[in-house]
Amino acid sequence: MQKPNTFSSKAWLLDGPVHSLPGILHLEDGTLSYLILEQGTFSERRLKELLETHGTNSSESDSIFPIQLFSVTLDTINRFHIPWYYFGAGGKLSFAKHQLRFSFVKPQNTVEPTYYSESFMEWRGGKGQEEVNILEGKASGKRWKALLAKP
Repeated sequence: MQKPNTFSSKAWLLDGPVHSLPGILHLEDGTLSYLILEQGTFSERRLKELLETHGTNSSESDSIFPIQLFSVTLDTINRFHIPWYYFGAGGKLSFAKHQLRFSFVKPQNTVEPTYYSESFMEWRGGKGQEEVNILEGKASGKRWKALLAKP
């Protein structure tokens, strides 16, 4: 049985307008951590920069995933909020001198389209599309807000 203040969900760390890093956001015993599962759309160089910024040994990026990006106690978190334009399925987390953006829904730039729909004037379908679950992402966002938001 899961403890009441223990929670994990899929989360994509967002960087700039197009880059995302898939992982798991995990809370247990008052400690929040992010585990990077794979390189995502990050270049090797950008991944090393991110790890160095968060005090993770950059040589760890050469190792096999998963890699822990950070582990912080709840009292060191400055703020967690969900801006309206994330529609409840993502949020911004700040602690120490770091501000990170997360999506709890797989970003569309990580989905490989298979065909162009003339009627919708967009690329449709594709590998990875089955993992895009908006309701699950919104439920995760609601739970993270309840666990991390300051009173």
